[in-house]
Amino acid sequence: MQTPLVGSLRLWYRSEMTFSRQEETPKVSGRSNQKTRTRTALLQSATELLREGRPPSMPEAADRALVSIATAYRYFSSAEELWWEASKTIAFEGPTAEADQRVDAAGTDPQARVEALIRSIGFRMLDDQMPYRQMTRAALEQWFRQIDTPDSERVPIREGRRNRGIRKAIEPLRGELRDKDLDRIAYALALVVSSEAVIALIDAVGLDVPEAKKSLLDAGRWLLSGALAELTDRQT
Repeated sequence: MQTPLVGSLRLWYRSEMTFSRQEETPKVSGRSNQKTRTRTALLQSATELLREGRPPSMPEAADRALVSIATAYRYFSSAEELWWEASKTIAFEGPTAEADQRVDAAGTDPQARVEALIRSIGFRMLDDQMPYRQMTRAALEQWFRQIDTPDSERVPIREGRRNRGIRKAIEPLRGELRDKDLDRIAYALALVVSSEAVIALIDAVGLDVPEAKKSLLDAGRWLLSGALAELTDRQT
């Protein structure tokens, strides 16, 4: 993996060894990957400071992440925004661990594993919509702040937490399908395991929560079964 020839060796080493390599997420260019690591570093630094009981401070988070304060403000518009997302990261650790347990308990059937993921993460998004709607709003605000920024200079908008869960759910398919086909399935499932799906079903379609849950399960099941049918036929 190529590393951009910027910064010091110490920055590269810490970002590579300390923070998540995000192997579960789709492959991106070296520069985009560096930006993702920078955002992850800032978020992890803020999370560590929160656990230590420290008040919001962008300079402290930037210093611990080994980036400049100016760089930190490119990724988060204020210390409050950074601390809000860091607090949600801590709050989501429990549900994420529970989702992992449910997916593992579903065995090796990809359909059962995807359903377990939707029943845990997707249903939680419907039962407790406020934090997920806030995250969506923050992501949209970040997008609008960068609307006139060249693509090469834009910073990541979201943490992409759904990617790891989806990759875990379809892991039994690895070896049966090509990696690029697994990627395509994961991309499509990202439309189902998402706060955007919740907003579409509740606000745009007008479903109540029980009906929205049924629709999430339908979408996940139909999407995966259709994909497997098409990709399996192609390989035979």
